[in-house]
Amino acid sequence: MKRFFIAPVLLVLATLPGCGGSPLAPSSTGSAPAPSSSQFSDIPIPANANMNVDQSLLIGHGDNWIGRLVYTSRGSAGEIYDLYESEMPAFGWKEISSVRGSISVQNWQRGDRFATVQIRETTLGEETIVTVAPARGPGSGVDSAPAKSTPPRPPTH
Repeated sequence: MKRFFIAPVLLVLATLPGCGGSPLAPSSTGSAPAPSSSQFSDIPIPANANMNVDQSLLIGHGDNWIGRLVYTSRGSAGEIYDLYESEMPAFGWKEISSVRGSISVQNWQRGDRFATVQIRETTLGEETIVTVAPARGPGSGVDSAPAKSTPPRPPTH
């Protein structure tokens, strides 16, 4: 009976190293390169950041990428919040709003793109989710007119 219990445990332990994420630095192995911080030339990325490839969805690179970047780092959520607060303006972003709390959120605009930065503490450091999307409005291909409100329907009996 012990043999049947040990095999699944070893299988689970063997797969755990793959859960850590991918460093945001060039790969030195012969395999496909890991995502690089140079892919994000318009936002600050901590030096010790590890990308969660499974939760990230990135389209484009440089100053034209859109999507969701998810990474963890060994820093505190407060340090990462301060990093974005002080460094985003240096990358040309203008702060729209921010809320600092157990899950902190910052909203930024740069030209025709918006960025939302969510930061939260985890058991091993912090997790940051940066979502970048095109703005709505003239020339964006999306109508920016507010939705028409409809009067409430009377209750049916």
